[in-house]
Amino acid sequence: MTKFIITTESGSDLSPEIIERYNIHVIPMHVTMGSETFDDGSFDVEDVYRFYDKTGTLPKTSGSTPQDNSIVFERIFAKYPEAHIIHIAYSAVTTVSYNSCHIAAQDFKNIHPVDSKNVSGGLTAVVVATAKFIEKNPNSTPEEIVAFVEDVRERTRFVFLPQSLLYLKAGGRVSNVAYLGASLLNLHPTIILKDGYLVASKKYRGSFERCLKNTIKDFFKNYDIDPDTLIIGGTKRLSEDHKKLAASLLQEHGFENPASFTAGAVISSHGGPGAFGIIGIEKS
Repeated sequence: MTKFIITTESGSDLSPEIIERYNIHVIPMHVTMGSETFDDGSFDVEDVYRFYDKTGTLPKTSGSTPQDNSIVFERIFAKYPEAHIIHIAYSAVTTVSYNSCHIAAQDFKNIHPVDSKNVSGGLTAVVVATAKFIEKNPNSTPEEIVAFVEDVRERTRFVFLPQSLLYLKAGGRVSNVAYLGASLLNLHPTIILKDGYLVASKKYRGSFERCLKNTIKDFFKNYDIDPDTLIIGGTKRLSEDHKKLAASLLQEHGFENPASFTAGAVISSHGGPGAFGIIGIEKS
């Protein structure tokens, strides 16, 4: 029986429990603060916020390099020489990571890269769904697994509600005019993934609590989500009250005990502190 190993980047924000449960191998992305560059996941995400508070500039994020990929691939094949690696990549239009995997894969056999068209918790959803598919279908071919990823990525829905547009403005993702307008009108635009891109979507007006309620309500109004795929979470400084509110709203919609994710440094450098995210895969 062919052994399949899933690899992905650290920007997937997989929990340690998922990594261990499915034997996922994680390739680091990178975060630069000032003159120092760190592997994503090797430091406290609060350092991102502290750096911005101190300097007024955002950390710079960068994708995995070919060498980052090669190191992980070599480690896997040393232990599982006959394995096939299914590399589920961070959205290819947002970073060089997917291309880096292709470059590294030229020096190996049996590596199958596929673009998840997702980031953070959305990538978590795709990776977990794929791991479950492999467990249920151990005799699948690599091509069938890649086809599964290509199908499920198109049904994955990720809605991100920043608590402030300050970080998006600092990163050049919203204009000063849009930022000032949103601030004056108390607007909270949501961010969604469309064809792999992070794009502004529906705007909600009012307190963050009110906007969170409307985000969840519209999520279930717009999408027919498979309950087993639901994930909620956000960036650091999302309050316990907001987490409890989200959990209670999900129960009202019939969703008990959803999985959770905590955003890492890559997405936190853009979304800022206290942002909320909800992810699920639509039924086929």
